[in-house]
Amino acid sequence: MNRTSTCFLVVTLLLALQTPIQAQADTSKKFIEDSLVEKGLERSHVQHLLNDPRVSVEPGIIMKNLFYSSPKGTAQQPEYMEIDPVYIDKGKRYIQDNAHIFPSIVERFGTSAEVITAILIVESRLGTYPENYTVFVAYTNLAVILDPAYLDNIRKTYSGQYPRLNDEATVQRARKKAQWALNELYQLIVLADGLGRDPLDISGSFAGALGPGQFIPSSFMEYGMDGDRDGKKDPFNMADAMASIAHYLKRAGWQEDAALEKKRKAVWHYNHSEVYVNTIMMLYDRLKA
Repeated sequence: MNRTSTCFLVVTLLLALQTPIQAQADTSKKFIEDSLVEKGLERSHVQHLLNDPRVSVEPGIIMKNLFYSSPKGTAQQPEYMEIDPVYIDKGKRYIQDNAHIFPSIVERFGTSAEVITAILIVESRLGTYPENYTVFVAYTNLAVILDPAYLDNIRKTYSGQYPRLNDEATVQRARKKAQWALNELYQLIVLADGLGRDPLDISGSFAGALGPGQFIPSSFMEYGMDGDRDGKKDPFNMADAMASIAHYLKRAGWQEDAALEKKRKAVWHYNHSEVYVNTIMMLYDRLKA
């Protein structure tokens, strides 16, 4: 067999090994490309990103976002997330260690060191939690659900394991999530370009959240602040994350002397979960004690 025939056979076998989901995802990327160009990005830039070999098809990201993204309580305390008690002491030390940063943030936003630190504990274990997902890949995998054919393949392949994929309510939620992801993908590229970073080198959660404060790109674009006065707003910079959390909470209505319900409502805006709010407020109280 000559070299040309061998190469043709290898390519044919690789194509045959592609799952319907993988094959459809490659087609669906063109929809994503056109949508991002409509939002104002250069087509060559978008094509370069989407065709990068690091952009993989990972349907598991879709399942995680549809079925496992909400904060959960523990078996012993269903109303609270699981937090190692050691983080109370760690949080107090964190406040002491950052005594040179917190006063200016408190003065600018009227948001205490304790509530900022409580959020940093829950969101990223004070910036130490590993970020194992490429955010660009997470958003791309969610966005391609906007292609009806791709969504149909997902449902056919995974409905046995996830019967709720057969429910119309879940389908509508998936489509809404996909539209959201497309906008966040655009915002991610804009944010990365502004920071001079490759969007494909940015890591975060499977839901696409970034940095110690776990902001989604659009939220950081709106609420991000320069916490260390270096002229940049970077979601991965700890001081910037602290100031951005404070700014977000202030805009959501937080005031240190406000009624408890108003404080809870401000935290709820950060994450729409009562379990999350309960956990933040518990940590806030214990850090102040």
